[in-house]
Amino acid sequence: MKKVIVLGVDATGAKYVPRALRSAGYEPVFLADPDAFAGQAADRLRECACFPVDPDERAAVLRLLAEEPSITEDAVAITGLHGEKFPLIAEIAATYGLHGPDPVAVRLSSKGEVAALVPEFIPPTLCFTGVQAARLAVDPAACAPAPSGHVLKPAGQAVARGAARLRRGAGPVDVWNAVAATGLSRYAAHPWVLQADISGPLFSLEGYVCGGRTVFIDFARRGRVAWSEVSSLLPAERRLPRGAEERCKTAVVTLVERSGLGQGYFHCEFLFDDGRPYLIDADIGHLGRTAVVEQLALSHGLDPAGILAHVLLLGLPAVGVGPGPAYRPQGSGSSTLSYYYGIETGGRILSVTVPEGGRCLHTQVVPDGARVSPVGCGDAGRVGMLTGPASDVAREIGTVVVHTTDGPRRAAWVAPT
Repeated sequence: MKKVIVLGVDATGAKYVPRALRSAGYEPVFLADPDAFAGQAADRLRECACFPVDPDERAAVLRLLAEEPSITEDAVAITGLHGEKFPLIAEIAATYGLHGPDPVAVRLSSKGEVAALVPEFIPPTLCFTGVQAARLAVDPAACAPAPSGHVLKPAGQAVARGAARLRRGAGPVDVWNAVAATGLSRYAAHPWVLQADISGPLFSLEGYVCGGRTVFIDFARRGRVAWSEVSSLLPAERRLPRGAEERCKTAVVTLVERSGLGQGYFHCEFLFDDGRPYLIDADIGHLGRTAVVEQLALSHGLDPAGILAHVLLLGLPAVGVGPGPAYRPQGSGSSTLSYYYGIETGGRILSVTVPEGGRCLHTQVVPDGARVSPVGCGDAGRVGMLTGPASDVAREIGTVVVHTTDGPRRAAWVAPT
């Protein structure tokens, strides 16, 4: 059986990717450490060939592949579920003669590229490098209007790592101090974006492009605590401000047309200001992280592994893909809810207790013994995810207990109001 190498997978994806690829006739090989996962995710990974490496360390990944030729032997492709890994995946594909992501999806992993293509749909934005920040050449005043201040992000990072907020009136010194505080300033050429801070509700739009046609599946309403996304309600079309749905779709179609994207999934995130949506993350070439695949499966009566098989193969244009899943008409699926819970103070996790006989799907994100940040600090604050029919999740989340070295703690979450 031909192999597909996977670089970049989260806890939910790890539960289903092995079955997804095998159902399509491929054997998965993961560049991942099963010990960094928990529960079903760790169990499924241990059933596959896994090569432990930190996926965020480019040099370590390349060294592993050079020292272990068996990884790429008989492999036909390399892929992943994290868009910020696409540039590295494309580099590996070229080096070893493998199929990889659509080059357009690789380019669109950069927020700077998206900003250049669809400036009318994004917040006011400045693109710059660490060198420019160090020279105090980046002035937030040039990124206006921004009555709520600015958000600083690495241009190639989809999640909150390295992000910071700058107050209204901040200057070039504040930009450099924020860059330096992330620990990423040692990468002089590292690209950054500075955007006007939009503090309204967050929605995502899930869908895919195939054969020149853009298919919209569902909107999801995302709940947040500071930098952490902590909940998702899907479908959520009825919660959109009036007129916002068409503008969101127009933004996606415009990005697809101007970029020349031929095929692939998207998970486009929009923040709203006074009813107007702003595209803040394009996330092209893959499905959204967290429990999106489980929510889509539950809402549309589908198999999550079948959805991921379509996601992975559609993201490899040269490999070929069968018909898409039989998604229901947009917004007509059953209501699903997912909580990406943590604990308010952070701490070391001993175990997690979930309700016995519950109807919901539970995914523990971090293994027992791991330390998590307080909720609000980004993905590093997630302990687990509880996903299912909206009414069941709303009832069962209150019974989840996180056992820590400081004693039992109730799961911390917030509803997507």
